[in-house]
Amino acid sequence: MTATPATPEKRTLADEAYAKLKARVMRSELVPGAKLSIDGLAKQLAFSHTPIREALARLESEGLLARRPLSGYTVEPLLSAAEFDDLFEIRMMLEPRAAKRAAEGRASGLVAAEAKALTDAARAPGEGADKLEFTEADARFHNAVAELSGSAQLAKAIRRLDAHLHLHRAYIEPESIGETEVEHLAVADAIIAKQPLAAEEAMRRHLERSRIRHRAAFEAARTTEPAPKPKRAKATR
Repeated sequence: MTATPATPEKRTLADEAYAKLKARVMRSELVPGAKLSIDGLAKQLAFSHTPIREALARLESEGLLARRPLSGYTVEPLLSAAEFDDLFEIRMMLEPRAAKRAAEGRASGLVAAEAKALTDAARAPGEGADKLEFTEADARFHNAVAELSGSAQLAKAIRRLDAHLHLHRAYIEPESIGETEVEHLAVADAIIAKQPLAAEEAMRRHLERSRIRHRAAFEAARTTEPAPKPKRAKATR
């Protein structure tokens, strides 16, 4: 039976609202901790309330927004130093294992289309790409490796962890993108060559270097956060 080309999914108003809101978060136009109003966003972006609500819910599910009782949505704050370290410790437990499983999962290796898709995902966006495009490309590669592991639970856990790095990736410097591409390609090449231990080690090395890059971005981001306003002293009688 001959496969027919996939039909492109119809882009809805909610999809458009989601794309615009995510871009504003990733480009720091909506800073960590910012409060979001459905009415205000609907006016700014020229959408009705329904697609805005759907977009906000989707961004909440990705870990970019938080919903607070009686106060609507806020942009998630940057991770604390302890949360940042914990996140990378967990990634180091999961992602090298996923790369190893991806390399050993099929005795015959990846078919040509799968190998090309993995290599394409490993490459960084072209010249002129912004940080949002880099963030999405980076997530696609890690998710692709996770999917090739053959473990639905492992892939799901990696996807959820990755969302927490979105805000920090917005502070990554452009020169780091080339380094990331080289490391991604090393992982992809080992998986395609069916070298489980090499794939595992390449992913571990990538995460170690990524931790260093993200740490610098993390510290730079936190130093640019506005200082909390001093509390007003209560008048005494």
